[in-house]
Amino acid sequence: MVCLRTRFFVIQELEGLGFKYNSFESGEIDFKKDLSHSERKKIDQSLQKYGLELTFGESDLISKIRHAFLSL
Repeated sequence: MVCLRTRFFVIQELEGLGFKYNSFESGEIDFKKDLSHSERKKIDQSLQKYGLELTFGESDLISKIRHAFLSL
């Protein structure tokens, strides 16, 4: 589960980077398209600057990327 502040921050970062998504619930983001390795790295680097950790799920078949964020 992601706290509301973290969720708000992540949404701002994603939108600032130009990423589109269908939903963001319980720490899981359903992106509108599959992300490339470089796109994933871009998101990860952006969030790491603020002490957040990003993990991606293995479910590319359903186009979901699972995110776990740990704040300091």
